[in-house]
Amino acid sequence: MRHKDVLRSKLARPSLRARARPVKQRTAIGQIFSAVNQPVSLAMQCCERCGHVQYPSADLCGACLSPDLTFRSVSGRGLLLAKTELHHSLWEYFKRRIKERPWPVGSVQLDAGPTVMAHMGSEDLVPGSKVQVFSHLDATLSAVLITVGDEVNLDRSERLAIVRRLGLNNSSDKEGGF
Repeated sequence: MRHKDVLRSKLARPSLRARARPVKQRTAIGQIFSAVNQPVSLAMQCCERCGHVQYPSADLCGACLSPDLTFRSVSGRGLLLAKTELHHSLWEYFKRRIKERPWPVGSVQLDAGPTVMAHMGSEDLVPGSKVQVFSHLDATLSAVLITVGDEVNLDRSERLAIVRRLGLNNSSDKEGGF
């Protein structure tokens, strides 16, 4: 095997890379979700026919099967249903982070209707807490959902501080990687 082929095969293995990025496997609708959530706090698909708000995004309305869906800004307020911690991941980006400590995630029933899974921006929240969810672009420019307590003032600087604290705005580095 030539040196170039060996190097290429090593670079194909995420565990050997110096910098691991978040997962970037998005469908076309997932990419649209990321694009519409860039300038607003939280936008979701709304059906023009029946008014149903849905997440995750899809080609048809989950309630009436209408294809007439548009993205609209929605309230991120809701109720934390459950929370858990990831201790294992198949994705190198999270593997490196959960070596330090488990990664907290939670399910939130939004007042707008859908239930979403979100990164926990506040670990002191307990199921039954009133929360708010906002979207932010991660290191791959894909929208991720983050939940914090209802009392948090979510101006732009506070959202950025939460994202930085979680480390979602940068890659996961490894010493000695390629």
